[in-house]
Amino acid sequence: MSKPQRIRRSVSQWREIMTRFSESGLSATAFCENNGLAYGTFIRWRQKLSKSVEASEQETPSADWLPIHLADLNDEHERTWEIELVLPGGVQLRMRAA
Repeated sequence: MSKPQRIRRSVSQWREIMTRFSESGLSATAFCENNGLAYGTFIRWRQKLSKSVEASEQETPSADWLPIHLADLNDEHERTWEIELVLPGGVQLRMRAA
């Protein structure tokens, strides 16, 4: 009895496979059976790729957030600040430092 031939796939090929899987509507087991994939290898790559996506999302700042540049804390005039946040429903949050 011959051993099945191992196929080495690139990261981009695995990403394409994961895209096809998510669009297939199949369970991971059924998808692997239909596509001749080893279930363990499929799961390992799914975890690996999801971790890399999470890491890149954490490294990329959201466009919703803006950086705050702190003034020189040694300058007396720069120590005061005020922030006012007005939310829907009439909720207001005011903060100031003197």
